[in-house]
Amino acid sequence: MTTNPSNSGNVFVRSIGMDARKEAVFRMAFKMFTRRHYQLLDAGDAQTPAVVIIDVDGMDGMAIARRLHEEQPEQRILLTSVSAHPGSIFPVLQKPIRMETLFPALELLLNDSPAPAKPAGRSSATVMPIRPDVAISSPFASVAAPPAANPASAPAPKPVAPPAAAPRPTPQLRAEDVRHFNPQAGLLGLLQIVRRDQSPAIIVDDRQQVILRLDPVTDQAILLTDDATLRSMAQEEHPRLQMRAPADTDIPAHASVRHLTLPSLLWQVAAWTADGRLIQQLQINAPVQLKQWPNLTRLTMLPDALRLAAFLARSPASPALTVKMLRVAPSDLFNFLAAADSLGLLRYNTAENPDNRIRPASANAPEAAEIPAAKRSFLGRLLARIAGL
Repeated sequence: MTTNPSNSGNVFVRSIGMDARKEAVFRMAFKMFTRRHYQLLDAGDAQTPAVVIIDVDGMDGMAIARRLHEEQPEQRILLTSVSAHPGSIFPVLQKPIRMETLFPALELLLNDSPAPAKPAGRSSATVMPIRPDVAISSPFASVAAPPAANPASAPAPKPVAPPAAAPRPTPQLRAEDVRHFNPQAGLLGLLQIVRRDQSPAIIVDDRQQVILRLDPVTDQAILLTDDATLRSMAQEEHPRLQMRAPADTDIPAHASVRHLTLPSLLWQVAAWTADGRLIQQLQINAPVQLKQWPNLTRLTMLPDALRLAAFLARSPASPALTVKMLRVAPSDLFNFLAAADSLGLLRYNTAENPDNRIRPASANAPEAAEIPAAKRSFLGRLLARIAGL
């Protein structure tokens, strides 16, 4: 039986008819939303979804929705389409999808009672409406409330506007408060050597216990320790770690291991190593820029990572300006910069690495025309919204 999920637990959502790019956009949107913990299920996940989102613009999309409702009449279903589908028995979220309509549509479904069961004697080819009073087909769609039993005796209460959210306080970033660290030292330095040289290796501690086995050719890592121990090693100034070539006997048959991609390991270890410090190649008033977006759906979500990625991918900005514009904590910014730099995603001006310098925009280059909001992709509007939060 379908139940109304609480605000405290995960709300599982399954998608049907979407490609990997669309699913990645939904995952980013779900991570931004804080009132509920939405989680988009993968194809192999066995959890029962609270909501199924079906893109009906593909082949047989509407037929899939009807068949699913016949088989699971209590399942909440939300359709996405470029068309309004005024005769649909399911709520429709019309494209282009906006965050301000996506989450109200999901909330309406989750707060509603489950769909009524199919009455006895009814033809199996007939599909019962889930919410005949709801049509979420535009940003201005509304829900028709049922009439009151006695309007004269119960006047409608005046709507109360929700209080405006208080703006984030602007953190202070002063040069004398900034601590730097060397990303080429310690555990992080060893990981970057392995990735640079493209040679498999293992990392052992001072007792010759294997901590990590790394294969940069396949971008895979095997962890033989827990996160707390690994984080402690990452934050040590001079950890007693050694690196050597791997052997078949390095990992005992009974050992408990975890598998991770090498980029994911580098990203997390770099953030742990930074621990609120700035990499020594950067100064707070020198510009930095992301070469490309990190794949945040496959990496540990750092605080404010979405907003920082959107801001720094758009144009160069110094750490001081980034803190001022986005009002992020300097420690969160520094951890993000260290993680991005560990994957080679950061561009900044240094004499040691002239090929990585920020290239000034050409004065003769024509300015890009502003794209109307209605014609921007969902991802483009999402990124613009993230940067403006």
